[in-house]
Amino acid sequence: MATITKQTMSLDDIEPDNEYDNCTFTVSNELIRINDVVFDHCKFEQSNFDGSDWGYVEFKGCDFLNATFHKSYLSNCKFTNVQLMGADFSMETLIKKCQFHDSNLHYANFSETKLEDSFFMDSNLVESSFQAVTVKKGLSFNNCEVNQIDFLDTRMKGIDLSKATFDDLIVNPELIKGLTINPWQAGQIVAMLGVIVED
Repeated sequence: MATITKQTMSLDDIEPDNEYDNCTFTVSNELIRINDVVFDHCKFEQSNFDGSDWGYVEFKGCDFLNATFHKSYLSNCKFTNVQLMGADFSMETLIKKCQFHDSNLHYANFSETKLEDSFFMDSNLVESSFQAVTVKKGLSFNNCEVNQIDFLDTRMKGIDLSKATFDDLIVNPELIKGLTINPWQAGQIVAMLGVIVED
């Protein structure tokens, strides 16, 4: 894999099997199709990535603040120390075998996406939205802050929050079956559902 450092270029000029280090990418004029690339502390001048396709792409220390990825496809991608606050993956985006580490996903929107065999680790997902999400082959949140995360209209089967931290979740009680939690969280869930527990 060749390393390209401190260059300014268009996203259209990205080639597979390259690592881009501290590069700046100008706005793409074509549909974005990127495979087998590493972006290390790169800057992206555009914030609209709707309809994009990313395969085996690794992002390290990049900034996608309030970026949109509507109707996109992300497969085998890894986000490490990435700023994704307010990023919008909603509206039929497919996220398959992706992992998010040490990233800020505060206010991120994954509503109406399909998440397959993916996980979040050591990340902030406070007040993020996972409304009407389809989960396949599991979705876990390891050592993540997920307070006020919104799972309305999402079937919770296959979702693991047992290693996450939260005081409150937004869920449909009738769709909570199959959610994995730890014993301490059970009391919080019971309280959220309006059940009164007496000693």
